[in-house]
Amino acid sequence: MQSEVDAVSAVNARFYRALCTQNLLEMEEIWSHGVHVRCVHLGSGLLRGWDAIRASWRLFFTRAICLTVEPEDPHVSVLGLSAVVNCVEHITMFTHDGSVEIRAQATNVFEKHHGRWHLILHHASAIGPAPASPEGAD
Repeated sequence: MQSEVDAVSAVNARFYRALCTQNLLEMEEIWSHGVHVRCVHLGSGLLRGWDAIRASWRLFFTRAICLTVEPEDPHVSVLGLSAVVNCVEHITMFTHDGSVEIRAQATNVFEKHHGRWHLILHHASAIGPAPASPEGAD
């Protein structure tokens, strides 16, 4: 039987796969559709409710030609019917205007409803470029 931490980890991994494949249908399944859901994208304000969040992902996916978002060392905490995942995101995005590489601190909050974990909050804040490798390191 899968532990709650493993179940949340799996949904969190699904979220990042949906980002990288720019799959809005997958996002529909991962996110709760309640009015209480929230999202803060890098450099933007608070979005409230699934309709606003879905529209933001649609716009985001149409602007990116290629997108990779790799979560580093996600830490999962399960608190009853809620769970929090913290990680550092390594983001690479190619658009018609060029490319960008960003690191962000991310918090994803999930709630369990009818036996399934759904995302209710994604908050990402830029933390600067990836640290340089020490000299001589690969």
